[in-house]
Amino acid sequence: MEDRYSTVRSRQLGVRLRELMAEHHWGVREMARRLDWPPTRISNMFNARRGSKYIDVVKMLTLMGVIGDEAAEIYALCDDLDEPGFLETYPNLPVQVQTLVWHEERATAISTYQGSIVPGLLQTADYARAVMVGNGAVGGDDAIDERVFARMSRQVILTKRSAPTFKVYLHEFVLRLPVGGTDKRVMSGQLHHLLQMSMRPNITIRVVPVAIGAHPATAGQFQLIDSEAFAPVAYIDSEVASLFLEKPEEIRVYRQALHRLGQVALGEAESRELVAMLATDLYSPGARQDVPRLA
Repeated sequence: MEDRYSTVRSRQLGVRLRELMAEHHWGVREMARRLDWPPTRISNMFNARRGSKYIDVVKMLTLMGVIGDEAAEIYALCDDLDEPGFLETYPNLPVQVQTLVWHEERATAISTYQGSIVPGLLQTADYARAVMVGNGAVGGDDAIDERVFARMSRQVILTKRSAPTFKVYLHEFVLRLPVGGTDKRVMSGQLHHLLQMSMRPNITIRVVPVAIGAHPATAGQFQLIDSEAFAPVAYIDSEVASLFLEKPEEIRVYRQALHRLGQVALGEAESRELVAMLATDLYSPGARQDVPRLA
């Protein structure tokens, strides 16, 4: 059977099936033996190299005893596997990033614009915790600690030997927003961390100054992921949903936005100077408490 074009939806299906098998401590060969299938039939499904038949997924889930809402969620992924794009919603749960992490781990280049907070891959633990508390994260301290740990664990992709290039455009507002409230150590630590990370050869951090007013990404934050393993994917998230876009015309829009941001943002050196200045002026022990105007 001819391999189908890999989509976010088909890749996510492979990830979920692999996770369920891991819970049973079954490898590809064990699952193949139990279903009397050739091992390549399963490994190809896991790696999204071919379209998965609904009946095949039913057989796998039945064998593993997966029923109810969990099964329904996976069956839903089987619908329109060839259709580019994927909307992942979380009505009653904290935002999950499993699909995003899967793509980030296989990325060769990641580009992002953030207009309100520092991107997760560059956050300090104190900053991440303050953001979660400020957002009204569900659960107690233990739940928040687990989410902070998960976010910090994601950051290893930026320091591994095959690390992707990471190009970040931050609106000046991100640097001025006093995450952590009156505890200036949170923002001081975060801004100094940005300075340190900006010196890494694979990381570029540029600031979009407030003085330019409206800009190419005024519509909101996004992330563009390139990889040799799959076609480019644009990612947009909110409190209740994560949207993955992969149609060529959609990707073209975000590439154009990144190109235009590159024309209006401060250069790397100028951006570092601004970050260092704000760290001193706003978040040093002697800085004033009130939030400065963006003028």
